[in-house]
Amino acid sequence: MGFTNNAKFRAYYLLTLICVIYMFDYADRHVMASLLPFIKAEWQIADMDLGLLTSVVSLTIGIFTIPLSILVDRWSRKKMISIMVFVWSIATLMCAFAENYYQLLAFRALTGLGEAAYASAAVAMIMKTFPGNHRAKFIGFYNAAAPLGAGLGMAVGGYIGMIYGWRHAFGIVAIPGIILAVQFWFVNDYRTIPLTEKSLRFMERLKMTLLTIVDLLKIKTLWYMYFCYALIIGVNTSVLNWSPSYLERFLHFNRSTAGSLSGAIAALVLIGAPLGGYISDRWLKIDKNAKLKVSYISTILSAIALGVALFTDNKTLAMTGFFVFGIFTVMYLAPATSIIQEVVNPGMRASSFWF
Repeated sequence: MGFTNNAKFRAYYLLTLICVIYMFDYADRHVMASLLPFIKAEWQIADMDLGLLTSVVSLTIGIFTIPLSILVDRWSRKKMISIMVFVWSIATLMCAFAENYYQLLAFRALTGLGEAAYASAAVAMIMKTFPGNHRAKFIGFYNAAAPLGAGLGMAVGGYIGMIYGWRHAFGIVAIPGIILAVQFWFVNDYRTIPLTEKSLRFMERLKMTLLTIVDLLKIKTLWYMYFCYALIIGVNTSVLNWSPSYLERFLHFNRSTAGSLSGAIAALVLIGAPLGGYISDRWLKIDKNAKLKVSYISTILSAIALGVALFTDNKTLAMTGFFVFGIFTVMYLAPATSIIQEVVNPGMRASSFWF
């Protein structure tokens, strides 16, 4: 697929906007990680309750991602993205005004609702916009924005929380999302691919759509990928959420330094995610299983690095382990995401991306 200069500009503009939004998606989600010590000190709440402030976002995403992803496929990518960005940004802003733990928990749950189907919509747009032999690379760039945003959120949270208080941190990371939500409403969308004949009655079309979803669930490759994604993301999310507290409590860094170091670990995705996509696209020329091999080799290396980081008291060795982990733990994202998108009907790409 070739690009005219104008089409190329639109494609890269869309990719840039999607990546920037994804960055603030994760900034809003993970700013909480660096704020946990401040909230604990102010409200005197247990670690289990603190953990729920981070996990409730993932829980809400898990509940709503399927129905919202189907709506993305059947209605509009750009409108859904714009609405979702606005919802999670307002929810993050409202966290700054929470008067007690339960209000904060409710606003965090609303943040998860807004974020539930963003990744599926964004990946579907990238897959449609760019040719197959470059998709892994561009998905790698897109995925690089997530931990970069997490790092930004943790760094901002640690610094602003220490200087101005934890409430101000929520406001700072929320405002860009509101602006981006309005901006994305005006981008070009691609035509929704029909799964049924338009001449059919509504109930008949609904039945055919549901049958298509059932067929989607019969694809074994998807189940393997979902299982692996769940395991890896579970580990990565735990490391991102608790690394500031871990570095402060066990390696004895101060709160600001712990937040900055955690942000640096997350920011290494700028190396890992694009590198995974680049290696996959290059290796694919000589090996049709290259995407799978890049995924499992990098994941094994990341597990070894994390083990080194957690089972040593030496600061230098621990931080080296965390930094190596930060690179290899995201190399699977581009090739694995590309695999999922390539084994499904193009009209169900968002619906297939449920994690």
